[in-house]
Amino acid sequence: MTQEEFRQRLEGLLETARSRDSRIALGTIREAFGEQEISQEQFTLICDYLLSQKILVEGYEKEEPEEEISLPAEDENYLREYREQLEGLKPAEPGEREALFRELLQGKQEPKNRLSELYLGEIPELARKAYTPEAALADLIQEGNLQLMLALGELEAAKPEDPDRWLRSRIREGILALARQQKDVRSRDRKMVSRVEELKDTISILKEEFGRKLYADEVADYMNISEEEVEAILKLAGEEVPKETD
Repeated sequence: MTQEEFRQRLEGLLETARSRDSRIALGTIREAFGEQEISQEQFTLICDYLLSQKILVEGYEKEEPEEEISLPAEDENYLREYREQLEGLKPAEPGEREALFRELLQGKQEPKNRLSELYLGEIPELARKAYTPEAALADLIQEGNLQLMLALGELEAAKPEDPDRWLRSRIREGILALARQQKDVRSRDRKMVSRVEELKDTISILKEEFGRKLYADEVADYMNISEEEVEAILKLAGEEVPKETD
């Protein structure tokens, strides 16, 4: 397979996934590349790339390095209280999950409540592994709960070969997606704060140099940005720069 062929197949997978609500199955990836054409390491890299593009790879579990995660006191308290609320739930009996999945795939709705009970206790650990300082643990756990309910509702139509693995993957990817989203939002917020401070410092320097009020176009020229960007940043800073008029 040439590099160009590889690129085209990867782009085709992205288009396919985006047309399917940003989801793709492992089998579809294998069909696109062929098991004889790529190594397991390359296959893993393809899956990781799709995850980085916010595509849910159904049935794929990315191996993350184990590390000790330190939580803020507020999150530790929430985690403890959440686990205490689940202490009364009955643990799974041997073969119970498999039997419940079979019934659910046959169209019965009663197993959903019991399956949700069995997986609720696993969500805190999944959330803890996905935790970053930018994401509140409570939000991640609630997202996991939501993904659990959604996945149970879709399982009959999806008919996965391994319902247990499929369900865990759906929960995990939902939590990771929220963690990435919140991290991106915080990152943009920090960049905007930095930009505001830079702009305020520039205005202060130019005021001192010119000895008068400044116009938006002057600040924009000095910082090599557009007037619209100057005005947008200044609104956040609570300041105004007058526009030059006739």
